[in-house]
Amino acid sequence: MSGTISYDDRDAEQFFRDTVEVEMSALYAPFLAHIPKSGRILDAGCGSGRDSRYFLQQGYKIEAFDASPEMCRLASILIGQTVPQKTFGEVDSLSAFDGVWACASLLHIGRDRIDPVLQRLSRALKPTGVMFLSFKLRDGEWEQGGRFFNGYDENSFRELIKKHASFALCSIWTSDDVRPDRKHEKWLNALIRRIDD
Repeated sequence: MSGTISYDDRDAEQFFRDTVEVEMSALYAPFLAHIPKSGRILDAGCGSGRDSRYFLQQGYKIEAFDASPEMCRLASILIGQTVPQKTFGEVDSLSAFDGVWACASLLHIGRDRIDPVLQRLSRALKPTGVMFLSFKLRDGEWEQGGRFFNGYDENSFRELIKKHASFALCSIWTSDDVRPDRKHEKWLNALIRRIDD
């Protein structure tokens, strides 16, 4: 993970330019259908702040964080509020959010560490709150360009969620990468709901 954070800091400006204007409405819609008007959303691993900006524009209350200090700086400027630097392991909110948005962020957490991260994010949700997650559609772990990745296919993701009694799987679907130079890449997207109280 530390290598990924260093990569993000070093290439933050380029990553920001490449992602900040990417059209994501097809993913926002199924998530926001579960979030009450003016509800609270945690943008977990917010990157450029693109998604936080959209949610704020729609009237939602947003808290965002990222592990990369440089991404936090850029995202803070974009959304007009402070984006603190922290890791998933430092999330300590309890029943605070109607939704958690983890878009292309948990894919940098290894399989040996993802279960406690999901538990923390579950506790951050209000009872019946929902979380959006997305991973590269590939079952396994790998490194690419100095970054660590953890991907899932539908079967392995279902097995992951089965281990977490606090979550129920609402929906799962695949999509194409919407960036022009990544059309060949596929993503696994899921909505899960907190079901314990």
